[in-house]
Amino acid sequence: MPSQRSGLGSAGDTDEPTTPWQRLSRSLFQPPPPKPGPESLDFSQMTDDAKRAYITKVDGTERKVGIAAAVLGTALAIYANVPEMVSKVAVPTTIKPKGTKCLGGLNGLHYVASTKTCNAVYPTSHYVLPLIVTLVLAAAIYVTVRIGRRAPLAFTMVMTGLAFGSLLILVPYGVGGGWIMLRAWRTQKYGSPTAKSPVTGWVAPPPRAASRRASAGSRKRRGTESNGSGRKPPEANKRYTPKSPPKKKVAPPSA
Repeated sequence: MPSQRSGLGSAGDTDEPTTPWQRLSRSLFQPPPPKPGPESLDFSQMTDDAKRAYITKVDGTERKVGIAAAVLGTALAIYANVPEMVSKVAVPTTIKPKGTKCLGGLNGLHYVASTKTCNAVYPTSHYVLPLIVTLVLAAAIYVTVRIGRRAPLAFTMVMTGLAFGSLLILVPYGVGGGWIMLRAWRTQKYGSPTAKSPVTGWVAPPPRAASRRASAGSRKRRGTESNGSGRKPPEANKRYTPKSPPKKKVAPPSA
């Protein structure tokens, strides 16, 4: 029974979707299979590809954090843009006042003495692009949660925090993305996202580039074993070269 414990991601291989739309709908709408914990895995029986999948895929805790970040991002996107689009409230602009006057390209600028800013009512179109961008990024967080990859999830969380342009929003989203990458690093090094020392039986898989070089080197060595030496046997030249005519013997001069 070791294959059932070590074959991470192997369950349900016979029911894998075939078309791109089926794979997309399964990733977005069907509940993802639970990721097994390190205590239920036999690392000695796992292949390098299974270990890489175990490192890169999100677990239940990270999935909950990602869904919460997507919901919060959607709420913040609506809260930061929709009220300004509806109420037509004057908000501070980036135009600096000169004394108590506001000179700039916007219409309807007026100086506010309490805040020393130039306020204006922006048109509705001013808030459309920020609303779309932040909503798309919040949706991207949800998509990466359903896909189940740690690196894309951390990237979309950081980008969502940057899109709002506020340090109060960037800090928690940046910390969340860094926390996910820290768990991925601990999983790669120790075999568990919460471990501080290697789990029993865990050996980190080699990088894919090193694996490809090793397999290429083994194929090259198999090609040189036929002649019993360390050198690759020379290949036959396929170009045709005509034989040179025999040299004529020159008779010795007569006395």
